[in-house]
Amino acid sequence: MTETKGAERNFGAIPIGEIAVRAPGATAIFRKYKLDYCCNGGASLAEAVRKRGLELGDIEHQIAALLEQPGEPPRETEELIEFIITRFHDTHRREFPELIQLARRVERVHAHHPQAPKGLAQFLERISADLETHMEKEELVLFPLMRAHHPGVSAPIAAMRAEHVDHGDALAALATATHDMQAPQGACGSWLALYAGLKKLSDDLVEHIHVENNMLFPRFIG
Repeated sequence: MTETKGAERNFGAIPIGEIAVRAPGATAIFRKYKLDYCCNGGASLAEAVRKRGLELGDIEHQIAALLEQPGEPPRETEELIEFIITRFHDTHRREFPELIQLARRVERVHAHHPQAPKGLAQFLERISADLETHMEKEELVLFPLMRAHHPGVSAPIAAMRAEHVDHGDALAALATATHDMQAPQGACGSWLALYAGLKKLSDDLVEHIHVENNMLFPRFIG
């Protein structure tokens, strides 16, 4: 893909199927505007957009927003908490629904394929629900206690650490169920986009756990 500064990136000449794979989350944009990235994934974005009578620049801007690289975690505790919420919590909440929908589609369309990820959508729903409960506890209980410098913060931190272990186990199971997010040869655009999105989700969640366990929590416990 053409890389330029900020959100100014040119995707018009790139096949729409390639964008779906290399920009996790782009499939939600394509479905919103009824752009066929699967069966006609070889068409350029410009061609696909033109057929739908859409504005190329607007679609490019939305795709570029997905690729914006987050900065390094800030040093100040309050800013670090906000970084965790916006960089990780908000991202997980935005990406899970699209991944679940893609998983349902792949399971349905490729039900008879020997490597089809059977039960993946339901598994992702469970991971999403568990993670949502975890994030809510952080936002409604743990983070306010941290901001108030409450002396009883160690107990909820211990609980969050234990849940992080569960999240790690879920990621390991996800890797097993998807052959380490490697789609079979000849997989369709939806399958490729699904596994690319799951790889990003897995990487983000690992980084999320790292920032909390190794950067935030040690500030409040010995």
